[in-house]
Amino acid sequence: MENGMSLKYELLWQENFQKTLDGLPNPDRWNFDLGDGSAHGIPGWGNQEREFYVKENARVDSQLVIRAARVSENEAPDTYYGKAEWLSSKIHTAGKVGFLFGRFEFDVSLPSGGGSWPAIWMLGTNIAEAKWPFCGEIDIFEGAGNRPQEVRGTLHGPGYSADAGITGVVQHTVDLSFERHKVSIEWLPDVITWYFDGEPYFVVHANDVVLKGKAWPFNEPHYLIINLAMGGWFAGDIVPELNECQFTVHGIRHSSINGVGRVILYKE
Repeated sequence: MENGMSLKYELLWQENFQKTLDGLPNPDRWNFDLGDGSAHGIPGWGNQEREFYVKENARVDSQLVIRAARVSENEAPDTYYGKAEWLSSKIHTAGKVGFLFGRFEFDVSLPSGGGSWPAIWMLGTNIAEAKWPFCGEIDIFEGAGNRPQEVRGTLHGPGYSADAGITGVVQHTVDLSFERHKVSIEWLPDVITWYFDGEPYFVVHANDVVLKGKAWPFNEPHYLIINLAMGGWFAGDIVPELNECQFTVHGIRHSSINGVGRVILYKE
């Protein structure tokens, strides 16, 4: 096993992004966030991002491909900064599938291009009541085209959110966008461990947070989010020569760890 311990994994849920009639992700599992965040009171999605999310830029056919592309001004929707510069997509499982503990594995191919910001992350399913960051946010993976050798995982909670999140970073010696990679976390009560290509690189224990007088909101169900943002404070400037890029997720597996972990299916 990746962590060197004798652990038993049992597959609970998987997503292979089988082709659908309209080419969009399975609506029984996935929702879309649309626009630039203004409708939610967070223009630029709270990060000064430049993309405008639409459904059409997420396609499935035995894999999920999220494509970010420049848009001409005469076709661009209005955003908080004027006419949109980029179109992309963001999907999530809120209200349809929730998860509590277990091992997540994502088989991914990363985008190439300065200013791209691929992300796989989770938010507490109680976000409507608790609000962010009190609901908790688990950033399973974030990459940045301006830093193509870097992999990052982060926790956001009350008192440690935004640029004060608890972050682990691993630096590689090669550009990671040219190969297929495996992104994983092992999420257990009071501890989360991050892996990249089978190697652990970051772990946070609840005591690391609680002993500093802060809450640990990660022993409650969360839902899954996948998106490709462009620009913003984390990704940096979008290079002028970049016209499109794509983030591919070839598959997702969620398993219990020694019987710990469950999937919650919500009915509308």
